[in-house]
Amino acid sequence: MTSTILGFQPREGLTTNLITAVALICLGSLQFGYHMAELNAPESIISCRESKPGHISYDDSWFGRHGFEKCIPLTTEQLGLVTSIFSIGGLIGSFYVGSIADRIGRKKTSLLHNALYFIGSGINGLNNGHYTFLLGRFIAGLGAGSAIVLTSLMINEISPPQLKGLLGSMNQVSINVGILVTQLLSLIWTNDNSWRLLLLTASAIGFVNFVLIFLFVEESPFWLANNGYRTKAIEVLYHLRGGDYNSAKNEVLSWTKHGQLADSGPGLSDHGSLLEDESEDEPRPQQAATSVNLETYLKSSEYNKSKLVATGILVFQQFDGINSIIFYGVSVLVSIFPNSAIIINCLISTVNLVVTFASATLVDRLGRKPLLLTSVTFLGILTALMGFGIILTSSILSIVGTFTYITFFAIGLGPIPFLLVGEVTQPKAKALAQSWGTTMNWLATFIVGYSFPILKNSWIGGGVYFIFTFMCALSYWFISSQIPETKGRDTYEEVWGLPRIE
Repeated sequence: MTSTILGFQPREGLTTNLITAVALICLGSLQFGYHMAELNAPESIISCRESKPGHISYDDSWFGRHGFEKCIPLTTEQLGLVTSIFSIGGLIGSFYVGSIADRIGRKKTSLLHNALYFIGSGINGLNNGHYTFLLGRFIAGLGAGSAIVLTSLMINEISPPQLKGLLGSMNQVSINVGILVTQLLSLIWTNDNSWRLLLLTASAIGFVNFVLIFLFVEESPFWLANNGYRTKAIEVLYHLRGGDYNSAKNEVLSWTKHGQLADSGPGLSDHGSLLEDESEDEPRPQQAATSVNLETYLKSSEYNKSKLVATGILVFQQFDGINSIIFYGVSVLVSIFPNSAIIINCLISTVNLVVTFASATLVDRLGRKPLLLTSVTFLGILTALMGFGIILTSSILSIVGTFTYITFFAIGLGPIPFLLVGEVTQPKAKALAQSWGTTMNWLATFIVGYSFPILKNSWIGGGVYFIFTFMCALSYWFISSQIPETKGRDTYEEVWGLPRIE
């Protein structure tokens, strides 16, 4: 039923098993979004700038009775560092996760980042001081950096070619779900007694996701095939996609080093089932070597074009201003809407989620590049509008600018960049490309997260949004001149117009 609602038939590969796998994988991105926004609404209460009593006195609450501080005194700079150190953890996690995922597999790496989420979020919720808070946010950031790379990578590796745009967009949809869940819970728990519950909930989600991944998600068939487990790879791909078994086998053939299985490989019986050959499940070093190391990826001119795209589009995604809203939306809006800022921020996140989900099918229909260009064009106009709205204290300009910005971010610059990286990169370097591009994205996120409140509270004020306007103009040039269209192109050679390597 789900596949019919989305406009796809089961024969096209959108099976219950595939939907389940993508959904569980995307819980990692949901947690990323959750952590990105978890300090947005309660930051003034957490940092002791404001007190909002709960239904009982704090001393009588569970946390008060067990020796936890009502709040953590934080200066503006300290709060900025607590917020942005999550990005530093994410940067480090993203930088190393590609190599780790190639070495131990996608599933084990997914379990690792959920363990980090669980530990970091637990420290956040139970912290009693500035440095402990920094530690918890950093560890959670390590998990988020791993998760955002693994989610894009896994979806790219298990999705049928005709559904890569739709399923790849679910990464951004899940981030938006996480942001919205955080903000809805903030409506209940933004008070002296309950703000810790907001942070501890993330720890619970990490634990649940760990269990679900362990029980219900198979290893990536692409990783299996390129580490010598080709029999298992075919079985997993067929289980995920359904349809014709030979199609799954032929796709796995195309992933192996020589483009075909060895003569001793598995065959098909009259019923289309696998004829077991134990030798197929032994690791083959020559196939595992199809991935590249980080030094080669960074230094070899072979990867220059794809690396430029991965770096540029993921840096511009942040420099165009989205996290000025995600990190600090409430504090920006509170000066204009002192009594409704949190509710408005929830509505912003709802719009972001709905538009991202609704536009997911457009990625495969209209193409990546047209949507990106449309997106950054309007983002440039709207960041200028938001700047004037803050400078002039205009509620109309601020609301129209913010909501429309979120809409146009959601149709292009939100979901497409992470999807694009895997499509423009050589198969043997996909994990490292996702890792490298996401690392650059985190670095840009840290710069925006740390500098935005300082710039906004300085003489420049609302004019900080004009910096984003300029970056949108640079983004338009970059997308126009450096990024190829990947719609309907199944191989690296097709994307870049290169001769097909047999």
